[in-house]
Amino acid sequence: MKLWPRVARGYLKAKQRCASCHVPPLFTEPGNNLHAPDEIGVDAFQADRSPTHKYRTAPLAGLWSHQKGGFYHDGRFGTLLDVVNHYDCVFKLQLTEQDKKELVEYLKSL
Repeated sequence: MKLWPRVARGYLKAKQRCASCHVPPLFTEPGNNLHAPDEIGVDAFQADRSPTHKYRTAPLAGLWSHQKGGFYHDGRFGTLLDVVNHYDCVFKLQLTEQDKKELVEYLKSL
């Protein structure tokens, strides 16, 4: 399978749910982009270090640059697939393995 069709299908998957917070063209949430830890299915360890006790919606553009240090606010997810699996579980997205692979390819293209 060629890469670009996978990226395009990944975009469609992302648009269904991810784009509600990671809004193009900056792929972050405009306005109040802070979320309580339970909204995104993680512990409050890092959030409690902030005066707001919340996490901000991270921009997805250039996401590939985090591949060495891990993903998320504290690097807790080693790969983009780990992040996708987390949100698939937390938000009950019911993504297939193929959906996840396509979404990862799309995220790498940003």
